[in-house]
Amino acid sequence: MNVPPQLPALIFDLDGTLTDSKPGIVACLRKVLDAHGLTIEGSLDRFVGPPVEEWVAELAPGLTHEMRTELAQQYRDLYGREGWNNNSVYAGVQPMLATLESEGFPLYVCTSKHHSFAVRILDLFELSGYFRAVYGDKAEYLSHSKADLLARLMGDCGLAAATSWMIGDRSYDIQAAEANGVGSIAAAWGYGSRQEWAKADVIAISPDQVRGLAIATSRKSLLKVSSPV
Repeated sequence: MNVPPQLPALIFDLDGTLTDSKPGIVACLRKVLDAHGLTIEGSLDRFVGPPVEEWVAELAPGLTHEMRTELAQQYRDLYGREGWNNNSVYAGVQPMLATLESEGFPLYVCTSKHHSFAVRILDLFELSGYFRAVYGDKAEYLSHSKADLLARLMGDCGLAAATSWMIGDRSYDIQAAEANGVGSIAAAWGYGSRQEWAKADVIAISPDQVRGLAIATSRKSLLKVSSPV
């Protein structure tokens, strides 16, 4: 099998990339909003992916910081009780991870979901063993941005931007990759829009395309490294 000697690190988003978590997220979000008499126009789908603090700030701009913090905690408590396992693995994801891991690709998870929920979900679906590290958001972090979380993962794990790729379905993943000088592969089977995916370096229509794109892009990286100045 023709695989390049230097394999890139592949950093996966969770929601909308590895698992279809929308049913649990939207149901819990709706319950919290209804309990507080908060209404919004349009679909709640756009709130699948960004950190909880971000949608709380958008949906309840008139609340104090303390009230927004309480609202976010109420959502997390509800999600921890009944929303987290209203979830499923996308078709093709487990075979993709098994192939990538067996061939030596270093695999990681970087998600805006709270770290404890991310680990719980990966354990539930027996996906944890494929990853060298899982990074999720934590309450004690000063920043809850995806870009800063990705930077933390790369620093702690010693990953080089030139040989790392972020795979995710939303603009937050693509923007985080760009902010850290990392290549981006849009997961077009997830929740994002065509406009979001268009900003990625490459687009994977299905999980079985990720391996080919990762190999092709790693070859390009090798060519850049080996080319004379």
